[in-house]
Amino acid sequence: MATLKLSDDFYEPTCSLIAVHCPMEAYRLAYFLNSQLHIGLKRITGKGSEGSNALSEYYEWENRMEDTTWGLMVNATKTLTPSGRSDLFPSGLLTITSYLIPEMKKVDYFLKIDNAEGAYDLEKQVVQKINAIPGVAAAYEVDVNQLKSKHNLIF
Repeated sequence: MATLKLSDDFYEPTCSLIAVHCPMEAYRLAYFLNSQLHIGLKRITGKGSEGSNALSEYYEWENRMEDTTWGLMVNATKTLTPSGRSDLFPSGLLTITSYLIPEMKKVDYFLKIDNAEGAYDLEKQVVQKINAIPGVAAAYEVDVNQLKSKHNLIF
């Protein structure tokens, strides 16, 4: 009997992804992005998979005129879980850090623009405007096709 399997390359991303290195809080970055890019990011709760805390802070804006969706995501999420170990000095809590894109652990935030493929001028302008924000160390475009965990961007 023949078995059929779907390959990992089945997902064809139709989005642009911008990595942002910035030490400020997500709500402050969302504010600066809104003012600099003239968009309207708002915090969305309940986004992500069931029981997962991968998207603890997620900001989204739908541009109905251009049929695009902008999303600001925190890459690293820290959760506290009770420690089951009996150490000499038990703290009781264990901090676990999970990453949205594990191969890019040094990136603080990702700005995802859905349905914006092929708009190279838009992406270039967005990166320049993000780099002009005070407090942003670096912003650059990421090739989604090169990511091993690109399936984490589907939600």
